[in-house]
Amino acid sequence: MKIGFDIFGKEYGVMFRNDLHDHDSIDFLLIKAMILLDFESENYLYDANKYAVDKKITSHELYGFAQSFKGETALDSIENVAKYTRKIVNDYNLPFDEMLFGGTEKEIIKRGTDWCTDISRVGCALIQCLNIPCRIVMLVNSKKAYNGHTICEAVVEGQFLMCDFTYGVYALLDKPYSVRSLIDDHNSLKKIYSVENNLEQDLVYIEGLYDKAAFCDYDITKTHNYSVSKPNEYYLKIMKLNHDGSWKLGENTLKKSNSI
Repeated sequence: MKIGFDIFGKEYGVMFRNDLHDHDSIDFLLIKAMILLDFESENYLYDANKYAVDKKITSHELYGFAQSFKGETALDSIENVAKYTRKIVNDYNLPFDEMLFGGTEKEIIKRGTDWCTDISRVGCALIQCLNIPCRIVMLVNSKKAYNGHTICEAVVEGQFLMCDFTYGVYALLDKPYSVRSLIDDHNSLKKIYSVENNLEQDLVYIEGLYDKAAFCDYDITKTHNYSVSKPNEYYLKIMKLNHDGSWKLGENTLKKSNSI
């Protein structure tokens, strides 16, 4: 199986190595361990039988708080969490150069964020605290530079369900849709994201993201490094670019071990 920084190509490999999270943190380690979805890994990644929430979940610092989102069904609970995380994103307005990244999920909730990687970890943790298995998913539009996004995938009654906690949507139409199925079914993808009426202008961008995917298991009952970081020089440059789909910071000429 293809694992780690370079699974989406050399340029994205350079970008991931320059991630703005602390390089000892769980966020960076998840990127380092992500598994590319392809023909070779598909059966391994989509084995629902290996997913269960550890009984130690009741000791997590967000366990009690998470129970306030518990609905009559697992899908109700996911919807409640998605609405909550979407509100965090909508209410956040701090300039990028003043933002903080990483930390525990409780810290992220307290300070707020609109960064997809951080809010996805919050959603993933809350869902696990509701005894629903959930993992992190990295999406990339391999045809364009700097086009990445982080979402989640929950396991409900043995079926995988895409959950985008940044946009506050989850993939239920006539049936649950996994990330794998949405990569091949952009018509359903657009219907799912159209549930949020204010996402119409983002649909082309979102559709492009469902090109390549990689998966990371994140067990919140284990001990992790939750270091907090500030924007690094590389990302400060990215945020000032005129994005036209091309690589502009030398990613396509640097060796993959280099940092910018």
